[in-house]
Amino acid sequence: MSERTTPMGNIQYTFPVDLEAQTPSNYFDGDGNFVDEFGFFIRAETAGNIRYCPILNKSDAEAITKNFDASTIFVDPDVCRKIFALPATSPDTRASVIYVGYGV
Repeated sequence: MSERTTPMGNIQYTFPVDLEAQTPSNYFDGDGNFVDEFGFFIRAETAGNIRYCPILNKSDAEAITKNFDASTIFVDPDVCRKIFALPATSPDTRASVIYVGYGV
């Protein structure tokens, strides 16, 4: 048996989300929000605010706005169902490079 040289994490699949271009398009609703009701994790490569709903917050009125530090790993424990296209703050200090991750 060979020795593992890299640690195993809980994120199994990750991809970038572009809120401006709405890609990947199959995850966006009519308002331009990224939605996946099965749940996902968020990280940002550029620091800024992200407005989102945790998976069990069924009402959009229960949205959370959190400032994410720039990171190459997923450190936020919230499992989310939606990332809102419109910022909750003015001026717009939204994180611009957002990744979602799926795991166990």
